[in-house]
Amino acid sequence: MVRARGLAVLIVATFVAFACGNTGGGTSSKGTIDIGSDLPTSGADASSGLPTQYGAAFAVSQKGTVKGFTLHFVPYDDAVNGKHDPTKGAQNLQQMLSDSKLLGMVGPFNSGVAAAEIPVANQAPLALISPSNTNECLTLAFDYCQKYAGYTAASLRPTGKNNYFRVAANDTFQGPAMADFAADTLGLKTIAVFDDQEPFGLGVANNFAKEFTKKGGTVVARQGFDTSSKPDFHAWLNKAKAAGAQGIYAGATSASYGCIARSQSQGIFDANSYYLGPDGIGDGQCIKDSGTMANDHMYATQGVADANSNTSAAATIAAYKQAHPSPDDTGAYTFAGYDCAAILIDAIGRAIDANGGNMPTRQQVIDQMAKTSNFAGLTGTYTLNDKGDPTTPALQVQQYKGGAWTTVKNIAVTV
Repeated sequence: MVRARGLAVLIVATFVAFACGNTGGGTSSKGTIDIGSDLPTSGADASSGLPTQYGAAFAVSQKGTVKGFTLHFVPYDDAVNGKHDPTKGAQNLQQMLSDSKLLGMVGPFNSGVAAAEIPVANQAPLALISPSNTNECLTLAFDYCQKYAGYTAASLRPTGKNNYFRVAANDTFQGPAMADFAADTLGLKTIAVFDDQEPFGLGVANNFAKEFTKKGGTVVARQGFDTSSKPDFHAWLNKAKAAGAQGIYAGATSASYGCIARSQSQGIFDANSYYLGPDGIGDGQCIKDSGTMANDHMYATQGVADANSNTSAAATIAAYKQAHPSPDDTGAYTFAGYDCAAILIDAIGRAIDANGGNMPTRQQVIDQMAKTSNFAGLTGTYTLNDKGDPTTPALQVQQYKGGAWTTVKNIAVTV
């Protein structure tokens, strides 16, 4: 009887150990914290959105837990009919807000989607951190913002408080960076410029044109196109050629047919003409859309630095590529997506500490995000200012070469 009683006690003790602990012998999880993402992961935008999602998801999986809480990644797709969609993004955000365990979101990818999501998240509140939004009016006050973007930084924040952050350099840097490269490195004198009439495309095209003119260059055939359906650029291309354009700057994304003009330029421009653009065209879809005109005379800026130039990032990059061996799974913003998730996790950890080790509120996470300082990421070291921008953003110029977009220059800037 005594022996049986001891066995019973042992069984109960063993049961309690498994109920309260994990199989690795560690302490039990305090619960689950969800981290969301909202990126365009289908259609033409998928060649940019999916690699970015994979980067964010990899950061979450590598970290696994934070301060005793288990991390769970919850991805959303904001593309409709193959193109990023602001309304869909806002709908996705509403779904995230219904999840009480979700404390922050990586994304969105596109500035137009950000303009729809920031006010909703601002009132919730919920922390958003984007790897790739570059429209300056999302965070900065310029007199042209309402006219050209349709919003101001203040109008996107009805509470008067900030909940939005990004690691990418904004278009006051991205457009001029390509203009400087075109003038100083490529030696171009005359460029035709078009935009897709979206906030991002219009903003980056205007900033490119302004800087290129300042550098002594000439902008010709400046025009906006309705990209709700596939445009016919032929008449415009003939006009640009007649005006002496040596190349084209496309203020657009692949989803807004940013590289269709490259394909349609065949027979009007020769293959040695230059095709330049922002990060919106620096992807695989652009190359497909360029057809036989895809070559090494194509350049695109990207709003973050190349992680491969950071020697301390090598081990993480190698681990990611082992998990994602397909070249299509790595894009210009893969490791910026990783950094955004890592910054968010770091802020959540500090918020947990500030809340006595307990699940923090979403506002507490936002408060800690705003205190992010000298965070060593793969694509840079990040301190976020009171507007949500990085204080020392960096960007890169890429060239389509050898079948892939390849970094030719990293550019560091100071706000």
